[in-house]
Amino acid sequence: MPLSSRPAAAALATAGVVAATLFAAAPAQAAAVTDIPTRPTTLAAPKSMAAANGKLFVSDGNTVAVLGTDGVTQKSVTGMFGAGDVLASPSGDRVYVALSQAGAIAVLDTGTLAEVGRYPTGECPVHLAFAGSRLFYGAGCDQGDGSIGSVDAATGTDPQTVKTTIMYAAPLLAGAGGTLVAGVGGISSGPVFTYSVDGATVAPMAQRNTDGYLARVSVSPDGSKVATAAGSPYHLAQYDAATLAVAGSFETGPYPADVAYSHGGDMIGGGVDSTYGPGGNIVAFDVAAGTQVLSGNAHPKAAYNRPAPLSGTLTWSADDTRLYSILDDFTGRAEQPHVYYLAGGFETLPDLAVTSTELKLVKPAKAGAKVRATATVAGRPGVTVRFVRSGPAGELTMTATTDPAGAATVDIPAPAGGTITAYYDGDDSNKPSSASATYKTVTKTTVTVSGQYKTVKKIAYFRDRKNIVIKVAVSSPVAGRTFTAVLQGRSGKKWRTLHTKDFTLDASGRYYIGLVSANRNVQYHLVARFSGDAYGKASSATSRTFVIR
Repeated sequence: MPLSSRPAAAALATAGVVAATLFAAAPAQAAAVTDIPTRPTTLAAPKSMAAANGKLFVSDGNTVAVLGTDGVTQKSVTGMFGAGDVLASPSGDRVYVALSQAGAIAVLDTGTLAEVGRYPTGECPVHLAFAGSRLFYGAGCDQGDGSIGSVDAATGTDPQTVKTTIMYAAPLLAGAGGTLVAGVGGISSGPVFTYSVDGATVAPMAQRNTDGYLARVSVSPDGSKVATAAGSPYHLAQYDAATLAVAGSFETGPYPADVAYSHGGDMIGGGVDSTYGPGGNIVAFDVAAGTQVLSGNAHPKAAYNRPAPLSGTLTWSADDTRLYSILDDFTGRAEQPHVYYLAGGFETLPDLAVTSTELKLVKPAKAGAKVRATATVAGRPGVTVRFVRSGPAGELTMTATTDPAGAATVDIPAPAGGTITAYYDGDDSNKPSSASATYKTVTKTTVTVSGQYKTVKKIAYFRDRKNIVIKVAVSSPVAGRTFTAVLQGRSGKKWRTLHTKDFTLDASGRYYIGLVSANRNVQYHLVARFSGDAYGKASSATSRTFVIR
């Protein structure tokens, strides 16, 4: 009574699974590009940053966050409604904050970190600059509505309005000496205007279109030069302040997003929104020689990750030994929030600490159960661990953050056995590490008898052996698995083996069997045995009893 293959009722296609590439390899970069330190922050919505008195002052929503150079928030100054530009006084003892929702400029003491004054302005001040003895503000509540006003920098009194041509938004400002520069961002022409400042008198000097959607402007400390950063062309442009004639450029590659002269005027810094640009994303140039002196590759995670510097946050330390910027790590996916890091150009990366990752698995106790994976990165609380499941069921990645003990746990779906690898990617201070472990699933074998039959006392009675279809299924399917089918007949009170044959399951873990021959009025059943493999544990099952009349 041999067994035969029986075609399935429907053909089942198997979908090939291709493991996704986790990291795209960056194109070769110039040897001068060096990694520079980055540090995580707790900022939520930064817009502008200034360095003063050994601290970093960042406008962050309706607060000003005071950061140490390690990126840690030392204090949040509240009540800064609609905080925009943050500007440090030349002496560094004061910081000025444009409050667009309060119609004022707040004055903070950089020693006590307390608000010591508030200068009334017109509506919606956004950008700030010093020129001469005046504190200027670029204002604009709506698109198409921009203006420039000023107050006495020392007292906040003597409000004045600068006569300008039409400004299509709150103008970007920068100033030094007796020079004020204003630029309009958000439009393709990128117009720039320069003014001479003498006391309360402001006189226009020159204007020109810079093109490429202007992002930021800066003025050299002596007021003689103006620099711009824009989406195009791919360089920091420099102009003569009096005439706005071209006075040199500094190549960055795409896309320059920020610019700032150093306090001494001998260097010019830039932030570049480029994932793989050849010159780095935090850069600096020698103004006189035109040579690049910093090619900073700021990436807070693995080397494949290079977030964009946030326009308006590039700032030099008081002694010009550091060039800071806030990095915006955002994939563009709505479900992933922005995460902000502090980058420190000209800083030297410390020797990376060796880390170790251990992985423990709680393997499935029943068919269909998940695998609980716990990775411990010794001494590293609050870091991200990637768990990657690989095997016949394809690749799946999940992430979790380590707790205070350095442990992170996930429950990973396990449709088939395989390998789980836990990766800690490291950071600017720590080397990456990983660990792997394998697991098997608990399988469940079922044997189902179907066809045209009548049931009497739990026994299925068929009129013809050709009506009998026996389906064998093994859970947690893996293509190419085999099982042993044993056909047994009842003799008295015992079951006697009549025929044994091995079959190969399809990709869905099923196989259909028929009978080549069978005697009538004999009780049969079929035993299916899966002996286990590298991905699943052994299991077996016996069909219901059936008879051919």
